[in-house]
Amino acid sequence: MFSLVWVQCKADLPTPWQMLFQDPLTASMEGLVDLHHDICFFLITILILVLWLGVRIVYSFHHSRMPMPERFNHHTNLELIWAILPSLVVTLILLPSLTLIYTFDDLILKPALTVKVIGRQWFWVYELDEHVYSSLVDLDQLLEL
Repeated sequence: MFSLVWVQCKADLPTPWQMLFQDPLTASMEGLVDLHHDICFFLITILILVLWLGVRIVYSFHHSRMPMPERFNHHTNLELIWAILPSLVVTLILLPSLTLIYTFDDLILKPALTVKVIGRQWFWVYELDEHVYSSLVDLDQLLEL
C-alpha cells in the first residue's frame, strides 16, 4: 500500500534539478504553461533570426569581401518588414495572454472562500461569509468551521 501512495505522489512532486513545469492540476495552470511555450517559441525564433542576420551581415559586408561600400539610404521593403513583423509577434503573444487574463477574472468572480480581515485599533475582526469572528478566535478554528 505504501508503494502505491508513493507512486501517486511522485507524479506531482518536484524532482531535483527539474527544468520544466510540474504537471498542471487546473485549466488555468495549463493555460499558463501553454502561454510560456508560445512565448518561448517566439523568443527562440527571434533569437535564431537575429543571429543568422548578424552572421550574414558580418560575413557579407566584411572589408575583404566588399572593399568599396555601397551607398544607399533607404530600403522601403526592409523598413516595412521591420515595422510590421514585431507588431505581428506582439499581437500573436497578446491574444493568448488576454484570454488567459479573462479566464482568471472568471475565477475571481466565483470564489470558493472569502475571508475579510478588518484591523481595528486593538484587535482583528474576521468575516467569513456571513459570520463575524473576533481576534480571540484562532485562524485554525476559523478554517475548521
